[in-house]
Amino acid sequence: MHPILIRLGPLTVPTYGVLVAAAYLVGISWLKSQAARMPGMDENKFWTLIYGIFFGAILGGKLLFMALEWRLYWDGELGIFRDFRYGFVFFGGLLGALAAGLILTRRLKLPFLATADYFGVALPMGHWIGRLGCLAAGCCYGRPTSMPWGVRLGGDPASSTPVPLWGVPLHPTQLYEAATDIMICLFLLRRVLPRARKGEVPAGTVFMLYVLLYSIARFINEFYRGDDRGGFWLGLSISQWLALAGIAMAGAWLARRGPRLFATAGR
Repeated sequence: MHPILIRLGPLTVPTYGVLVAAAYLVGISWLKSQAARMPGMDENKFWTLIYGIFFGAILGGKLLFMALEWRLYWDGELGIFRDFRYGFVFFGGLLGALAAGLILTRRLKLPFLATADYFGVALPMGHWIGRLGCLAAGCCYGRPTSMPWGVRLGGDPASSTPVPLWGVPLHPTQLYEAATDIMICLFLLRRVLPRARKGEVPAGTVFMLYVLLYSIARFINEFYRGDDRGGFWLGLSISQWLALAGIAMAGAWLARRGPRLFATAGR
């Protein structure tokens, strides 16, 4: 693992930050290449939407982290502004992005579901790169394992992995999720989005399939996570409950549109 990409005296460049920036760049670049295909989209509307969703995701991810880890702020271990770059929850970011997207598409007079379909592809397209950043930083680490593919983290003061786990084989949960994101992205990009463009499936199908598939994968992956999960209820982490909510919401939406939606994989 390499939590610091570049060291130049007092200047350090975290690998995590570079890879997260790369993730956003890849996702936004692909969306820009598809903007002409988005109904009602133009240059000004595109960048207004991108900036709004970006800040919505940052705010949502931070607010949910603060809600889950409020004791760290209460005790002074973390400061709201001093440590703003630390601690984000993906589902909080997704909810914040959704709220911003819903508000902005209405103001810009864009079809929300048809626009969201493109973001349903861009999200996993960039997210897997961000998970490589988590691996480099040593955060979002897995439980100890005896499996041959266990990864040994730590060894650098900048690592987010607790010292007692340094050198211990851990489930590479970051890679599990990265691999899942790649598979979801390819499936939606190659098999579902083309049908959505042709009107063979209802608008929103791509995005809802993303929510469903990612939520299922995240629910399973959480069982292998070894980091602080922000509390448990009935043996499940907060992220697992949010994943279950995503599965229920997306599953119900897709089911109401008929079984033909689930024949997508066979075409």
